Amino acid sequence: MEKEEIEIALRKPAIIFEIGGFRPSESNSASWIGKVILCAEGEIWPKSNGKPMIPICQINFAELPNKVEHLADVELLTLFLDADKIPMDTPNGQGWLLRTYPRIDELVEIEKPEINSTVKPFQLSPKSIENDFPCWEDCPIEIPENFDEDYYDLFPNQNGFKIGGWPTLVQSEIYWAPFNEHPANPKYVFSN
Repeated sequence: MEKEEIEIALRKPAIIFEIGGFRPSESNSASWIGKVILCAEGEIWPKSNGKPMIPICQINFAELPNKVEHLADVELLTLFLDADKIPMDTPNGQGWLLRTYPRIDELVEIEKPEINSTVKPFQLSPKSIENDFPCWEDCPIEIPENFDEDYYDLFPNQNGFKIGGWPTLVQSEIYWAPFNEHPANPKYVFSN
């Protein structure tokens, strides 16, 4: 296999977020890391173990440069996490909470409690990229040995807060249940 063939087989588009470094907009629907501003009417700030959860992010999909296939019906996403313990294998709402909303114009500002968080809020600015490649361990095709040493230089995985593309791995490839056979057949969509 030639380099160009590998690129064509593996590359995926992604949206990378620039974190801070620019003047934040005044919009309450802007994308943020470390901050959540909006919710549905009647929703309250989530708690875990009796304490307010930490706001991880608010993502405005309507402001992205291109649509995200698996989230086409979502305009805003918010994510919260337990203040003391990272949850493992718990359902949404137990130690973490992911909320999605189909329309931003139906949302209101959420009342934020006092929170001790080490996550500093920064507004996010989306940028579209065409070529994101899998980490070596996640590569779905056999890579010829002559590319082994230069794999990450030739086929870079874009790390950071991103939507789409390939996951950036920390320890090993992602498995959805044993043997990657989860009944819901989940798809990777974003990471931070």
